[in-house]
Amino acid sequence: MDIPAVGVEEEYQLVDPNSGAMRADCKRVMRRLNGKVTAEIQHELHLSQIEMASPICHTLDEAQQSLVDTRQALSRAAMQTGAALSAAGTNPLPLPHTDDITPKERYNRMTQQYQQLARDLFIFGCHVHVSMPDRVLGLEVMNRARRWLPALLAITANSPFWDGHDTGYASYRRELWAQWPMAGPPPHFQSYADYQETIADLIQVGAIADESFIYWDVRLPEKIPTIEFRVADVMLHVEDVVAYVGLIRAIVMQTQVDMDDRVTQEPICNQLLRHAMWQAARYGVSEKLIDPVEKKPLDAHRLLGRLFDWCAPVLKQSGDVDRVESFLHRLSQHGNGAMKQREWAGNSLDFSEAVRCCVRETAHGISLADCSSQ
Repeated sequence: MDIPAVGVEEEYQLVDPNSGAMRADCKRVMRRLNGKVTAEIQHELHLSQIEMASPICHTLDEAQQSLVDTRQALSRAAMQTGAALSAAGTNPLPLPHTDDITPKERYNRMTQQYQQLARDLFIFGCHVHVSMPDRVLGLEVMNRARRWLPALLAITANSPFWDGHDTGYASYRRELWAQWPMAGPPPHFQSYADYQETIADLIQVGAIADESFIYWDVRLPEKIPTIEFRVADVMLHVEDVVAYVGLIRAIVMQTQVDMDDRVTQEPICNQLLRHAMWQAARYGVSEKLIDPVEKKPLDAHRLLGRLFDWCAPVLKQSGDVDRVESFLHRLSQHGNGAMKQREWAGNSLDFSEAVRCCVRETAHGISLADCSSQ
């Protein structure tokens, strides 16, 4: 099997470097971007958000370089406006009361339709694309890959705080996003015709304008030949993001190997999967995760070990096995981003300190001296 290309998108917060509160500085930051940035930099729904989309990457090293270059360029531009860049799934400070919706037709339409859901949507994720030229094949991969969505959410959970509170969740971003009718895990589809009929029905009743308004945790993008995983919170460290991209690619590859080898997998119950996703959002890797295929809770790191063992052959083929194994080891030793944020905030819930630490960790491995001097 050929090694498929990948792409990664990250959504970042623009924050006050002292208080940690969000700042609606996206336009100002984009005007100050300079230097070589291979990624596409985009507006998001709110002006306190900014998104990067990497170029097509054939190796994880290429993806890492794009992420490092982009975080450095955005950090530099943000500092020039008096802001800072933070990679966390939510911001812990009280929500801003100003209207900072980005003035674009798509976002205006979303705000008009979803009202308060859109106005409160200050969430930040990481999306991974894996090349998938055949949409029929992509649908079957999507059906099977649903099994691993809870584990992928648990390892990337990085949003424990919201609107001035400790939510008790590891990924409260996921819970906020799950309120949207077209978000969450996709259903199991019997065939590609079944999938097409579902999309057509949603358009016909006015639920969506087109296929791009489907926001499932894993989906088939309408205009690019990929399968896209949208389940993750944005993560603190570039090295962890890159390893996560490698793990996603391995899941896609090993799923195709299983299909070629005629390994069967029974359809996963939609309600069981939704509960498994809730449990992953609630506890991350600190409690048991539910395997929706085996239909039982397992120690989180045991389940992650099974995931790693299952896809190890293709990780070796792509040369990514050490990178992914190191990531999972770091996770077992130090926890995910949510656990780190709670440690930084402490018992006093010093949210400003938590954001300052997120800003620092977002720039881990990036020369901030370069950012401040250029």
